[in-house]
Amino acid sequence: MVKLQEVSADHIEDEYTDDDSSSVYSTDDDEDDVDNIESIMDRFWALQDVIPPKARKTIMDKCSTVYDWGKYSAKFLGNSAWVLTTSALLLVLPLMIELEHEQGLIEYEKLQQQPSQMLSQPSGQQKKQGTGIVPPGF
Repeated sequence: MVKLQEVSADHIEDEYTDDDSSSVYSTDDDEDDVDNIESIMDRFWALQDVIPPKARKTIMDKCSTVYDWGKYSAKFLGNSAWVLTTSALLLVLPLMIELEHEQGLIEYEKLQQQPSQMLSQPSGQQKKQGTGIVPPGF
């Protein structure tokens, strides 16, 4: 038979003095010192025992399907972006450069025609006009 005896808190505190590094009461720091700390992944893997194998297979198949679709979509979008950018560089950029060059030639021809028009006008009309040659951009 077991005999129980009540021990008072004063008696326990008397046994442990302030010089001792150990304490009667546990703290949160003591839990961090344990060598067998479970990681989150350990806890996650322990859940496999809770979920039945058929449900695990269904979940794994669905996750695998979602992953495969995401991988396929990312690859397709990357390839599409590559095709569009290279096509734009090879087709649109030279066209834009040529249009800019053509616009510059048109402006140059306009500047070449202005002095010849001023020379062909009678001198009286030139004085009435009084504007002279206007530089491009003004």
